[in-house]
Amino acid sequence: MAREKVNDIDLFCDDKDYASEIATEMAGGEKERLMITGNAITIRRFKYAVQFITRWTFENPKDIISSFDYTICQAAFWWDHYCQKWCSIVSDDFYPDLAAKRLIYTEPIRNEAPGGSMLRVLKYYQSGYRITVDSLSRVITRIAAGVNYDELIVNYNTEELNTKQYQKIIRGLLHEVDPNIDPDHIVE
Repeated sequence: MAREKVNDIDLFCDDKDYASEIATEMAGGEKERLMITGNAITIRRFKYAVQFITRWTFENPKDIISSFDYTICQAAFWWDHYCQKWCSIVSDDFYPDLAAKRLIYTEPIRNEAPGGSMLRVLKYYQSGYRITVDSLSRVITRIAAGVNYDELIVNYNTEELNTKQYQKIIRGLLHEVDPNIDPDHIVE
């Protein structure tokens, strides 16, 4: 829709085992064409990588869009077996934000790596998107909320935070959950 280069195709299922079965079949039984992470099973056989998202499963396709972290991602389509037709859904802000290349963070309620959405800011920024200050502050807050403050080292003589240790913890939260976030390895 945005007339941008397609990186991959994300597929969602209601069952992780079923997704694995279908992915193996799509890979032609060639296990070396599958990359399995805690988030997805990626098939590298076609023009575009196909990713079965396994970290989150949904019984209802409409529930998928509310789980996406940015409004520009809140679109889904599926084959409705009952009606025998393709169906789709988008959020109210999908088209306006996509047209404006504007990142609006949705603060989804889901189990996610606290830094995952921050790394996606880099991915979208490289494609010309801009994030609002309010959305960026919410993404940063998500990271800060993921910090285990009991692990921080504080100099008790000065009561100052050891910034190198803090940086190390924040860096640890920036897990690369999508292999296409930084394909050129710009992030160290």
